[in-house]
Amino acid sequence: MRVKEIMTRRVQTVAHNENAEAAWNLMRWKRIHHLVVIGEGGDVVGVVSARDLGGRDRDEIRRMRPISAMMTAYAVKATPDMPVRQAANVMRGWNIGCLPVIEPDGKLAGIVTVSDLLRLLAEQVPPPARGKQTTHVVKTMKVLKTKTPKKARRARA
Repeated sequence: MRVKEIMTRRVQTVAHNENAEAAWNLMRWKRIHHLVVIGEGGDVVGVVSARDLGGRDRDEIRRMRPISAMMTAYAVKATPDMPVRQAANVMRGWNIGCLPVIEPDGKLAGIVTVSDLLRLLAEQVPPPARGKQTTHVVKTMKVLKTKTPKKARRARA
């Protein structure tokens, strides 16, 4: 299977000189975790994640900085014909959550995220039988109850 078969084609992008707060608001509105950063010539120059922007507690910093100061400079990419397994290994090896997918001519074709890989995995694995899943949860709970230390049991009483 190739990256082009699982990638998200409608990529949300942001200009490199855009305010970081605007990017944060776009991510929240679209419910996404990554934006591809585009330079002045229309080339991909980086990726910015919700983690790069500091989460909910960094409002003041985002207001004062452009995306270019908070993004991860573009270094790792995928091609549409790259095997999915290779893309997953690249993401795991670099500890990143997405790969921009770039056509041979340099144009942005899409993005592959951890969510895309998890969706693929979920489609490949058959769901568990209903009765077995319930039994497993009950057994796990019983094991946890029987392994509670005596001191903890006395404290709860």
